[in-house]
Parts: sequence; C-alpha cells; structure tokens
Amino acid sequence: MLIVTVLAITACHSNTLQLKHNQISLTDARSLIETQIVTHALGKAKIPVKPQRTIVLHDMLILDSVLALGVKPVGVTYWPLAGERFRGIPKDLVANIPEVGSISQPSLEKIVSLKPDLILGTQYQKNYYRLLSAIAPTVLIDIHKMDDFKEMLQYISQILGKRDYAEVILTQYQQRIQQLQQQLRKNLKTITISVVALAGQNIYTYSPDSTVDGQIFRDIGLRRPLIQENQKEGSLLSSIEVLPEHDADVLFVIADWTKASPEPLYFLKKPIWSQLKAVQNNQVYEVNWNVGGLLGANRIIDDLFKYLVNGA
Repeated sequence: MLIVTVLAITACHSNTLQLKHNQISLTDARSLIETQIVTHALGKAKIPVKPQRTIVLHDMLILDSVLALGVKPVGVTYWPLAGERFRGIPKDLVANIPEVGSISQPSLEKIVSLKPDLILGTQYQKNYYRLLSAIAPTVLIDIHKMDDFKEMLQYISQILGKRDYAEVILTQYQQRIQQLQQQLRKNLKTITISVVALAGQNIYTYSPDSTVDGQIFRDIGLRRPLIQENQKEGSLLSSIEVLPEHDADVLFVIADWTKASPEPLYFLKKPIWSQLKAVQNNQVYEVNWNVGGLLGANRIIDDLFKYLVNGA
C-alpha cells in the first residue's frame, strides 16, 4: 500500500509539473512576439512589431503605402464604384490578394478565415472596430488628420516595422522631384497649372494640401490659379460658370469617375471652355489622379514629365 501511494503521489506531482511546464512554454511562445503600442483614431492598440499577416481595409489611402513598403497583405477591401477597383495602384501589385468585401462593407467572415495578426482601416470603419478587434489588433487611421501622403507612409512604416525602407523610397521620390525641377528650369517660375475634376455638369476642386497632386506641386514649386491656392475647403463643388477663374497655362482634368463616359472631355464642346487659355493653346490633358499614396504619386510625376517636359 505504501508503494502504491508513493507512486500515485509521484505521478500526480509529475502531471502538475508537466502542466506548469506547458503553461510556461505557451507564455514564452507568446512573449517571443514583440509588440508595440500605437495611437490611432479610436485610442491605442497593442500590435506586433513586425506583423506577418496584415489585412487592409482601404485602397488608395492605406493599401498604396503598404504595397509601396514592400508588404503584401493577406486580404484587402476594394473600391465599389466605377473606375479603378484599387485606385492608383498597378494591377500586378494586387493580383492574387484575396478580397474581403468593399471599403464600406468588409466581410468579417472572410477576414476571420485569413487569420490576420493586424488589421488596418480608417475612422470610417469605426462601427466595425469592436468586431475587428476581436479578430486581430486593429488600427484605424483618421485620414482627415493625416492627409499628407508622406506622413501617412511614415506612420504606416512605423506600424509595419519598415521605417528604414520608408526613408529609402521617400529619398527616391525627392530625387524625382529634383529631376523634374531641373527639367522645367525657367518654366518653373512662370508656368501655372490648374486641376479640376468633372462632376456631371459641375466641377470639383480640392484644397492643394489635401490631395497628392497638390502636395507634389508644392514640393516642385509649381503655381496654381489663386482661386485654387486659396481654397480652404477640402473639396468644393462649383458650377461651370466659374471656370474662367480656374484658367492656367496647363489644365489637368480628372474625368468623372462616377460615370463611364465614352468621351471624357465632352465639356470642351461647351462655349465657356473655348475662352480658356489652356484650351486655346491645346494644353488640356485628361488624367487619372484619383490616388492617395506614393505609388499614385509616381503616376502623377510620370504625367508631369510626359506633359510638361516632353510635350506629349
């Protein structure tokens, strides 16, 4: 009986030690994942220092920066309206990335199935925040407080552990800006550039500081019409009658992305457009500048080389 009792006590003690060992091993495994605290639109979140499975819930404002940093997400939401499905982003970069619904309606079921360790979105998805946070650490970015694309890139690089790489690609961006400045030379001080977006029979203009093209123009030193330089509103819808105030040496027109018009520059047939200097000098160009990050910025710079330097 004594031998049996001793063996039973020994076995019980051994099992307890094994259980404690397993618990310690699990704790150690979790502690191996280094974390950081980041501040975002809804507070603070503890996230992995180097996340491996990121899901992105906005295309041009977040996905652009994530891809520019060399990170391929495990899931993305798409832009559901007419135009590019992933605005400003080359198609090959988003090929084979699973879609997890639209920006306005992400699919929680699909997100769960992809087992993310980080979810990136905007404050517009705040109604999903509690549910998303239950799946993985979630960071929602207030895009109105961070509308400078370079600032956004640096913030996301901190989240993804890519700060050094961000400095490299921002240096490359600055080099392209300097090349464009050198190519424009004297014209840089005299030429004026106007940008309007079509909206049916009206036009949209945007505050220069709130758009990627406006920020690029500022970095280059290109001048805008005074009405655009002085615009305080983030976006402003105006009637076509104000067009003469937006006249410049070169006019870039962002086509109406809400309608698939077979003739995007149909407005040139309207009498009021014929009065514009840019129209008279054949310096009106349709562009696709509905972009939000460094990838889109390079598209804009390509267009500036094409139309302002090479005269295409």
